[in-house]
Amino acid sequence: MTATTQRTSTTRRWVIRGTATAIAVVVAAGTIAAAHTIGTSETPGRPAGRTVTPVPADAERVCAGSALRLSDDAGNDATTASTVGRPTIATATTGQTVDRTDLQASTTGSSDPTLLTAPAGDRTPQVAGSSYQSVSDGDLVGIAAASCDDPSQSTWLVGGSTETGRTSLITLSNPTDVNATVDLEIHDATGLVSAPGTTGIVVAPNSQKVVPLSGFVSDQGSTVVHVTSSGGQIVAHMQESVVRTLTPGGFDIVSGGAAPSRNQVIPAVALRGAQESQRGDDTADAAPVVRIFVPGTESARVTLGITTADGGGTTVNTTAEPGVVTDVALDDFPDGRYSFTVSSTQPVVTGARTTTPTEDGATDLGWFASAEPLGSRAITAVAAGAAARMDLVNPTTRDSEVTIRSGDDRQTVEVPSQSTATVSVPASKQLEITGARGLVAGVSYAGRDGVAGFPVRPASEVSTPVRVYP
Repeated sequence: MTATTQRTSTTRRWVIRGTATAIAVVVAAGTIAAAHTIGTSETPGRPAGRTVTPVPADAERVCAGSALRLSDDAGNDATTASTVGRPTIATATTGQTVDRTDLQASTTGSSDPTLLTAPAGDRTPQVAGSSYQSVSDGDLVGIAAASCDDPSQSTWLVGGSTETGRTSLITLSNPTDVNATVDLEIHDATGLVSAPGTTGIVVAPNSQKVVPLSGFVSDQGSTVVHVTSSGGQIVAHMQESVVRTLTPGGFDIVSGGAAPSRNQVIPAVALRGAQESQRGDDTADAAPVVRIFVPGTESARVTLGITTADGGGTTVNTTAEPGVVTDVALDDFPDGRYSFTVSSTQPVVTGARTTTPTEDGATDLGWFASAEPLGSRAITAVAAGAAARMDLVNPTTRDSEVTIRSGDDRQTVEVPSQSTATVSVPASKQLEITGARGLVAGVSYAGRDGVAGFPVRPASEVSTPVRVYP
């Protein structure tokens, strides 16, 4: 190659690169100019962007389903859960209708959970509900109540026992159209349970799987289960039933509680005949307790505030060690409806258990979950049951005036700061709660058939318009 040729080749490469750069500059300048034009037409002086409004979607929640027994109708096949009776379900929606469908069963049985769906209209609606069931079938006797819940990737179930005569069943409901892979992190009074089968549990789409807690831990009276899922989202509940020697000891459903936090509220805890329930054999777990678990690595100093609607109250101080389940006994409290406010130096999860005598000489247990704060507006519906009441708890520093509407009926409730108000609400009707931002609410049942309760859920999170930038 001559010197002249080499210079020409070098010049050509430079020209090509320069031309490409020039083109890139022109294109970039044009893009910036176009973007600037878009941006200034909507938000002058800001980068370009478009507001994208998500397409309205159906709203869904899952109700816990029927009472379960680990056997078939003939008392055989103790590896499969079978249903006993059917609950009543109350629903509410901001949409037009609520559709009900049953999820499919797996090989381990099913509680026949009900999927509530509010079809989308111009906006994504809200849907809510609760269930109540009274059972008297052999050794399964008592009442249970539960909230209908949003699918989630994380649920804390604070409750359960695997001691002799105690059966705890975890129900994993997958209302989505994809497989859900579920892990169970189980803790008891000795620490984290290490057992095969707690991870990688596959729940098929639109189905439920029942998992006995005794398959992983035996002879433990205090358990907490953290349910996490990937793929499809899960609605998790736990059913506990008790037989004291040969006497039915009741059953209930544990709803998911609030996520770990330094401040927790357990509303609407019903105490009825606590001392009488502890008489006789095998009643060590009949005492009312608040169950506390610290998921972190440091001990927590905990203050438990106990209040009633009549202004009464007291406090209990305790220490909870990390990684192990702590039960705080509640002795010598008179009958009534209580709310428990837990303040801790470390994030905790909490729940409460009470036991009551029933008219047939047996007992029934009730589990009460901690509740998330409500927003400015929430809807709910209370399933018909014995002596239902709603508790509104105000843990904030300001007084609140809460309005509860049901059709044309309306009642206004004053809830001073750091206090509790108990109100009667109609059953099986849609309730709209306004003015309760920052408050928590729960419903409890207390009658001759037993005790039960569930937290009132805040409105589901709905996708809102977002601004997209190039």
